[in-house]
Amino acid sequence: MDSRRFLAIGLSAIVLLTAWNSTWFQIEAIGTYTQGLDREPSIVTEYRIDNSEESFEMSIQNSTPLLLYWLQRDNVENTENNSESGESNPSVEQSSQSESDDCGGSCLDRARSWLALTMFAMFCCFLIPSKFYRRASNSVFAVVWLLGSVVILAAVPIAIAADFGISDEEGGEVSATGGFDTNTQETVEIDQFAHFQQDSDVSLSFDGITFTYESLGFDLGLVAEEDRESVIENPPEEGSTGYDSLIEFEGEMSIGPGAIVSWWMLIIPLGILNSIGRRELFEEE
Repeated sequence: MDSRRFLAIGLSAIVLLTAWNSTWFQIEAIGTYTQGLDREPSIVTEYRIDNSEESFEMSIQNSTPLLLYWLQRDNVENTENNSESGESNPSVEQSSQSESDDCGGSCLDRARSWLALTMFAMFCCFLIPSKFYRRASNSVFAVVWLLGSVVILAAVPIAIAADFGISDEEGGEVSATGGFDTNTQETVEIDQFAHFQQDSDVSLSFDGITFTYESLGFDLGLVAEEDRESVIENPPEEGSTGYDSLIEFEGEMSIGPGAIVSWWMLIIPLGILNSIGRRELFEEE
C-alpha cells in the first residue's frame, strides 16, 4: 500500500473517531412570558449534545412571578381546544400517534444512527481499492461527504428541535410554551387555554440554526370556574372579566455547531491525499 494512502486511512480513522466523540452542538434556549406575568420571567436553558447524551443547565430569571403563576392556577380541561385538535376524532388521534412514533421515541437517537452509518461509509471510501476508476471513487467520496454534512448540519438540529417540542403543526404541541418549560417543575398544556394561537419559525445563519416560537391564549386555570364558559365562547376584551388570564410567550432556541464540524472538514484534505496515493499506485500497476 502506498505510504500516502496508509497515512490517509490511519488519519481518517482518528479524525472520524474524534469527530464522533466530540461535542456535536451547543444550544441556548430562552423563553420569556411577555404578557400576563409580572417582570416577564424567563426560562434559560443551555444544552450540549454529543454521540450519547444531552447535558443541560437551566435557570429561571425573575422566578417568583412564574412560581406564583404555577401555584395559583387550576388544572382544567378546555373542551374547545380538545374539539379543535381532533381528540374526539379517532382517525385524527391515530394519525397524531403515528406521527409521534415515527422517531421511535427520540428523533435525535435516529439522527445519531444515521450519522454513525455515514461516518462508517466515509471510512469505507478510504478503503476503496486502487484498481477502481479514480473518478468514480472520488465521486463516491464527495457524495458520502455531502450526505454527512447534511446529516450534521440539518438532520441533527431538526431532530433536536423535534425532541425539544418545537412544531408548527396544529395540535402537535403538548406544552403551551413549545417545550421551553419541559425541564421545569410544571408544564402547562395547550388544552388548558382558550383561543390559543401559536407560531414557529426557523432561520439559518453562519452561526447555526435559530428556531423561534410564539404563543398567545387565555389560561382557563386563571379564570373563575363560573366564568370559564363565557371565556371559551368569546375572547374577553381588555378590562372585561377573564382578560387578565391572557398569557403570551416568546421563545428562541439557537443551535450552534460544535467541534464535530471542524473535524468533519478535515476529512476533505485526507480524501485528497488518499486520492493521490490511489492514483500513483494505479499508474505503477
